[in-house]
Formats: sequence, C-alpha cells, structure tokens
Amino acid sequence: RFLVLLHGLAGDALTWQFNLTALGADRTVLAPDLPGHGSSTLAVEPGHVDDLARWVGDLIHAWGLTQVDLVGHSLGARVALSLAHQQPAMVARATLIACAGLGSDLDHQFLDRLADASDLDQSRLAAAKLFAVPGPLVEPLARALTLRQSVPENRAAIKALLDANRADLSERLVARDWAPSVPVQLIWGAEDRIVPPPASESIPPGIPFHLLPGAGHMPHVEAASRVNALIGSFH
Repeated sequence: RFLVLLHGLAGDALTWQFNLTALGADRTVLAPDLPGHGSSTLAVEPGHVDDLARWVGDLIHAWGLTQVDLVGHSLGARVALSLAHQQPAMVARATLIACAGLGSDLDHQFLDRLADASDLDQSRLAAAKLFAVPGPLVEPLARALTLRQSVPENRAAIKALLDANRADLSERLVARDWAPSVPVQLIWGAEDRIVPPPASESIPPGIPFHLLPGAGHMPHVEAASRVNALIGSFH
C-alpha cells in the first residue's frame, strides 16, 4: 500500500515530519514537493490546482504505481480532491486536512503575507497564525520560510500559484456537489484561522468530519498523534 502526502502552500515535504514514522509503519509513504516548492521545479505555469493534480498523477505514473491513498493539507488537500475527480481509479481513499476552498472564507491577507514573507518578522507573524497556540515551532518554521522566500524566484513561484488559484479557492465548494466518487474523510483544526472549518451540517452524509479542538491550521503538527491515528484507521 502506498500513501502519498501533499503539503500546503509555501510548505514542502518537511511539513510531514511528525507523521512520516507513524504512517510509514505498515505502508510505503511518499511525500513529494509540489511544483514551486522545496526541491521541485519552479516552472508552475499555469499553476491551477487542476494542473497541479495532473502533475501529481503523472508523478504517480512515473513511480510505476496504479493506485494510491492520498493525504493532503490545505492547498495539497485541494490538489488531492482534484486528482480524485480527474482519476478516481488512481485514488483509493483521500484524507483532506484543512482543505483550501472547502471551508468558509479564506484569509487572503494571510496568504499574501505568506507569499511575500521575505524577512524574519513577516515570517514570524505568518508562522504564528498557523497554530492555535504559537509555540516553539514558530521560530524554526519562520526561519525556514524566510530562507526560502528571500530568493526572488521562489517568491515569484508561490505568488504565481496563489494568483492562479485565488478566485477558485474563494469559492465554498460545500455550496455545490464537491464530493468525489472515492471515500473521503475531512480533518480540521477547530481553531483554524486560515481556512475556518465548514459547518458540520454542510458536509454530505457519509463523509467523516473530524474537528480537533485546540488545533489551528496545522492539526497534523499540533495534534499529530490524533491525526496519525485518524489517517491510520481510514487508510
């Protein structure tokens, strides 16, 4: 069994550092850097989530795999959702964590600050807002973000991705039929200030919706054991 982890905007594979060991106990876990992030290509055009999903699908084919489980966070969750619609035979199950465009209104001011976080003070403000209660992880995250975003080419790639998806991610997918044909579960931090969780009554019947108290936009970090258990029992 193969589990593919897709990080969020301005993140990379290290997003999953508190999940890899637990999730890899009984399966192979793959955590690529999406285009415009980490060590991946900076060629992001046109950069819509549907294009990113096709890129992930091509990568899965290149790995020689025909079907995988997906876990995505924020932008990565939306990419996972798009791939599940595009190629349902490829996706066995999907866990969507704080899925961009699926909750209530996004904090676009935060996203713009994140894309332009080229100095440490900006990065500290952005990193602190990711968590329900800012803690010791804010500083290393802020330093890593500054290091990457201080490179103009990296900053341009993130801005291009944000611009390509700005209008679409503003739409609340719960207002229409968004659920793919594959099994899906939703995980959300109850204190998420970036992508506030949707109302539970707006989630279609049969889709598990786990709202985690005391967690913000990074529940897989703030409540890693709980999220790992939810993923392990679903996949």
